[in-house]
Amino acid sequence: MAYRKILVGYDGSAPATAALLHAVDLAARCGAELTAAAVARLPEYAGTVDEVNGAMDDARRHFQAILERASELGKERGAAIKTELLVGQPADALIRFAQQHGCDLIVVGPRGMSALRRFLLGSVSAALVRYASCSVLVYRSPEGGPD
Repeated sequence: MAYRKILVGYDGSAPATAALLHAVDLAARCGAELTAAAVARLPEYAGTVDEVNGAMDDARRHFQAILERASELGKERGAAIKTELLVGQPADALIRFAQQHGCDLIVVGPRGMSALRRFLLGSVSAALVRYASCSVLVYRSPEGGPD
């Protein structure tokens, strides 16, 4: 299948970087547009608007360098990568973005969390596979790593 728009969930971690590089190669083969998105989680129970604004400013500063790195990795491989900072729960934000922008593939790396936390909360990749309306690729690097 030839993909037209690929979305990569990118948080700067080693598994996310491996997934991003795989998506760059896949986009090049398909001639697809590629977007890397980081997701900022804001406080669930913010006391004031200033608290929310402060958290958003912190998230912008934190993810700016991460998203710049995604762009650099793309340039190193001759690919243009659009970047987006989304807000919310990661799986929900990625699914919403993919639907709104007509993405036909979401690529993510596996998440390194404890077995108990994964059991209680579920993983982003599992939620994407279950609920996304487009195809989802959970890329596991041949080198292995956290699962």
